Amino acid sequence: MPSDRHPIADWLNLPENTPTLNLWSTLHDGSLLAVKSDLLARTVTLGFDVGYVRNFHRLPEETRFVITVTGVESARALRNVPWPGGCSIREGMSRIEEEAVIAEYQRKWREESQSWAEFEQMTGDGIEVSSAVLGRGSEAVALHLGLLVGVGSSYVDVYIRGQGIVFQIDERGVTPEEFVAIGEAYWHAFAKRKTKD
Repeated sequence: MPSDRHPIADWLNLPENTPTLNLWSTLHDGSLLAVKSDLLARTVTLGFDVGYVRNFHRLPEETRFVITVTGVESARALRNVPWPGGCSIREGMSRIEEEAVIAEYQRKWREESQSWAEFEQMTGDGIEVSSAVLGRGSEAVALHLGLLVGVGSSYVDVYIRGQGIVFQIDERGVTPEEFVAIGEAYWHAFAKRKTKD
């Protein structure tokens, strides 16, 4: 039970001015392959495969990008259920019109709670990372992942709050900033390639 002196800080209610670190550059479009919770150790470990980053750095095929939240106090998954009416994109629509139609369709989705055990079992359905942000306070970390499940058939928001976080690439420990930098190197090279074309 939280006290008034130490209120729970979760992603939806982070203390004001909590610094955040965007993990998008390394995890975007990567696959979430495994989620493992250890209640006794109070950890949640997430294993990702990010092929384009791995290939760019000539890392071995079996390389995984791993995030472990330690001292876990909260782990939540919220499923966004698509509106049954579907999304109607007409041929010849401009990109701006398409984005407006998609945004309107997504506004009609309903958010539903989901059991953590059910979420852990979804990794076999093909989960792609859409967004990933880390909030870091003096006494807590909060990780928010936005995930597309089953080739975009649903969207899941995952929130994990704990006391610390560990990053690994190919079983080598790295700082959060080094984890981000490995992805940024790919996107920097990608942007240079685009300007040459």
